[in-house]
Amino acid sequence: MSKLQQLKLFFNKERLILIGVVVILYTNALRNGYSLDDSIVTEPNNLTAKGFKAIPKIFKTFYIGSTEDYQFDYRPMVKIAFAVEHELFGVSPKTSHFFNIVLYLIGVFLLYGNLKRLFANYHNQIPFYAALLFAAMPIHTEVVTSIKNRDILLCFIFAMLSLKNYHSFYESDFKKWTKAILAVFFLYLGMMSKFDALPYVAAIPGIFLIRDSGKATWAVLSFFLLVIAFYIFKATRRGFLDLEGANRLYYYFENPMYFEKGLAAKITALLNSLGFYIVQCIYPLKQVCYYGYNTVQVIGIGPYAYIGIIAIPLLAFGLIRSFIKKEVVVFTGLVMFIASVSMYLNFAKPAVGIVADRFTFFASAGFSIACIGALFSYFKFKSAPSNNFKIGGVAVLLLFAMNVISRNSDWKDTNTIIDTDVNKYPDNAYLNYKQAINLVKFVETNAAQMSIEQRKPLLTKARQHLEKSIEVEPNYANSRNQLSYVLVYLFNDFKAALPHINHSIAFKTTPELLFYKAVVMRETNQKDSAEIYLKKSIEMDNTFYNGYSLLMYDYNASKKFQKSLDMFNAALKEGVTTEQIYFGLAKTYEAMGDTAQAKQNFREVIKINPANTEAAQKAK
Repeated sequence: MSKLQQLKLFFNKERLILIGVVVILYTNALRNGYSLDDSIVTEPNNLTAKGFKAIPKIFKTFYIGSTEDYQFDYRPMVKIAFAVEHELFGVSPKTSHFFNIVLYLIGVFLLYGNLKRLFANYHNQIPFYAALLFAAMPIHTEVVTSIKNRDILLCFIFAMLSLKNYHSFYESDFKKWTKAILAVFFLYLGMMSKFDALPYVAAIPGIFLIRDSGKATWAVLSFFLLVIAFYIFKATRRGFLDLEGANRLYYYFENPMYFEKGLAAKITALLNSLGFYIVQCIYPLKQVCYYGYNTVQVIGIGPYAYIGIIAIPLLAFGLIRSFIKKEVVVFTGLVMFIASVSMYLNFAKPAVGIVADRFTFFASAGFSIACIGALFSYFKFKSAPSNNFKIGGVAVLLLFAMNVISRNSDWKDTNTIIDTDVNKYPDNAYLNYKQAINLVKFVETNAAQMSIEQRKPLLTKARQHLEKSIEVEPNYANSRNQLSYVLVYLFNDFKAALPHINHSIAFKTTPELLFYKAVVMRETNQKDSAEIYLKKSIEMDNTFYNGYSLLMYDYNASKKFQKSLDMFNAALKEGVTTEQIYFGLAKTYEAMGDTAQAKQNFREVIKINPANTEAAQKAK
């Protein structure tokens, strides 16, 4: 068979339809820029922008966090994918969106190919309709349209490749060990992309339990074989990272289950979460980029919990019945759904945000398979599905398409997605915080073109969002810190700022908070106290120049030049030989009238930063 014939055989009518559906649904995402959390993996300032040179460092860094007090997760394959993309095609949101769509299509193709093999003895249209339903599900918009979620796309692709190779191992009567090794390897790569691949350790051999009772022992042994992928992942992570440095602070609004430990709370969390995921798979009514406390109920019996209560016996009945009656399609779908959704039911381990659209991605593949299998079993199609079935399918696709295309536009950029979603859930602590950040950033970026009358309502709105965020979660340090900044610098409301600063310092002291408190002390005529807090900020971080700068200003204004000199020389002795330290020394000597020493230090500034025009002019 020629390559052209092979291509024609591969790109059959079904695959061409799948391509068409994905293109129609997601083409408008190509107009989007960077959006929420994309900076974790891409954008011009990210490590990945360095291309191939970044790969060695990517293996040695946590997925999130650049500071020692906030770093966690290990997903090197994701950042490597972006590094390769940036090396070959440059850094561009349009390019990243394009490749996300391509990767989604590859995942759909792999799912379709696996289903054709798995269900070769069943109705030949089942794989196509299951893949088509999966491709069109609105719940996937976050994964495809948010560039950051490439981790899930890669994870899914590797999980499907693992399933494909395990199937070959199974069909060889467990003799093609190269295929078994590849199955383990691809599952390992899946975990190196995102931990959502873990349930496939059980799901892959579980899918084959129903096929041949004589091979049940091999299915159990295969579970232990695939567990190897997990231990290789753990060894890789341990080898490249200092795991003692992993640190992640959790807040109540992210998930109350981090603080609720009782069995009853875990059970209701499971029921609420399961109900949510089932609804999202059927048709998501109110999608947001972040759920969390006061958005989705997790403790107590809520609306989703009732769906979960009904779903558990139905899922158990369906699993047992399909196994007994050898209904391979339904059994396969249920195994994939149950295994995948189990990770995010907030029972064994809480999930950040309680639930998320992206958490549904893997489970939705099983949901699609089970639904199509149940429909084909109920209607007992012997040839092509009836016209009524096809018309109903088209109607569902059109309904899904309207949702998908509209939601893609919501992800245009960070401002758009936050503006859209904060109105859906006004009591969402995280969304209120992000909305405030967006408003403050807009005002500061456009301050030169805006009058005070134009800035004030936007800043007032930002303040209200931060206060709402704190109302929902009093210990949310990010909102407290940002509100402190807004009140101190943008409103000069020092009296209102002080309680928030004190609360944040009690929760977690930072140089910035100590600096804010010093500013408040200065502006309320407590300069001695201000000096104490500024010195503390420098003790905490000897590179924190804001502390040096304000102390220098106060010392020099009071003619206490020696204090400034001692402060800067102490920093130099500690190895803080930065442009700012030498500049501070130069300005102090200049204020003292010591021109020679001032010029000498301005020259040191130029050595570090030749672009400093003031230093260049005064060093002459």
